[in-house]
This record gives sequence, structure tokens and C-alpha cells, in this order.
Amino acid sequence: MKAIARFFISLKTAFGFFFAFVVLAFIGSILLPKNLAFFSGIDDIPLFRWLSDSNNLKLTWWIYTIILMLALLAISTIFCTVEAFLKRLSKKNLILKLSPQIMHMGVLFIMLGHLLTASIGFKMDVLIKKGEKKTVAERATLYLKDIKVQKDENGYDTDWEAKLLWSEDNEKTNERILRPVHPLYFGQIGLYFKSVTIEPDESALIRVCKDPGALWALIGGVLLSVGGLGFIYARFGA
Repeated sequence: MKAIARFFISLKTAFGFFFAFVVLAFIGSILLPKNLAFFSGIDDIPLFRWLSDSNNLKLTWWIYTIILMLALLAISTIFCTVEAFLKRLSKKNLILKLSPQIMHMGVLFIMLGHLLTASIGFKMDVLIKKGEKKTVAERATLYLKDIKVQKDENGYDTDWEAKLLWSEDNEKTNERILRPVHPLYFGQIGLYFKSVTIEPDESALIRVCKDPGALWALIGGVLLSVGGLGFIYARFGA
């Protein structure tokens, strides 16, 4: 166990994992543009589901390896953080010594957030006509009550909005207005306006996303910022 701990605590180990990550990302930056048709849907559904559906290890091996490198980096970060809390912290220069560990925790929370979104989140595009009701996100119901489109003097669309009714598990219906720059959020589910059609039928294309990792990523971002500010204060402001 001590040998494993020394291995993951070593800076050489962390730099090795990071170097491997950079190399794999570089390989991906070459493979992806050469296979745009294959990778075109990677942003439309959660990553792990896309990998499962694509079933092409020849083109996706570098993504699996990047995930492995990130997992190893996370393990290394956990070992380093725990070791710092157990042995290195003291009352002298506490903020300076504590700030990097808070930043490490922030990075781990961000990675956890992305892991949750990539594994149990979902994205789907819903084409819904005015007066139509559709079931989305398994237990929610979406009803398009009305659509309004604003045009300029040349007849081009400048803005649009959709009046929606949203309910979950047959509970109270929420009436909200969805616009391109004003998405709607219901718990972990977000609604985003993609496009609108007036003829031949009034309809809207709405993206429905569930992002269970957003809160964890937000917490991680806050911790990363707090740790960074603390480190700057300890080095230059104290």
C-alpha cells in the first residue's frame, strides 16, 4: 500500500499522466477533423452513451485512453491532497499550504461533475407543434401553447418566443416563456430554443438537457477560485 501511495504522490507520476493526456489529445485533434461525419454527433448525446452507440474502437480508442488518464490523474490528486492534509499542514503559512489543496478539491469536483453528466445525463431535440403535447425526460410533459415571431422591415426573423406548459409526474403545470437567449430550467433539466417554423405549421425545435453534474462542477469552480485567490493573497498580499 505504501508503494502505491508513493507512486501516486510522486510529481513524476502526475507529470507522466499529464504528458500522456496531452499526447492523446493531440492525436484526437488529428483524428477528429479527418472523420467529421463519424464524430458529428458527439455533442448531441452524453459521451458514454455516444461511445456505446458508436461501437468503433478504431476511431474512439484515444477517447477511452484519455478517460483512463483523467481517472489516474484524479487518483493522483486525491493521494496528494490527503497526504498534504495529514502531514504538511501546520499553523505556519496555513493559507499558503491550504490553498493548493482547495484548488485540487475544486478540480476533483469539476471532474466529478463532467463524469456524472457524461454517464447519466441526456440530451434530446424535441420538435413540437403549437397545441401539441409531448413526453420528455421520461416523467415530464411539454405542451406548446403559443409561438410569437418578431420580424424586421425586410421580413427577416429577429427574435422569437414560445409559451410552454411544463409538468412533472402530473404535478402542477408551470407556464413559462422560452426565448433563444433565455433558456428555462426545471431542476436538473434545461430547455433551450434551437429554431422556430411558422409555415406550414407553427412549431419549435427545443433541446431538452439533463445535466446532473452542473452543481458539482459549479462547486468545483468556486473552490478552484477560492483556492487561487487564497494562494495569491498568501504569496503577495500577506
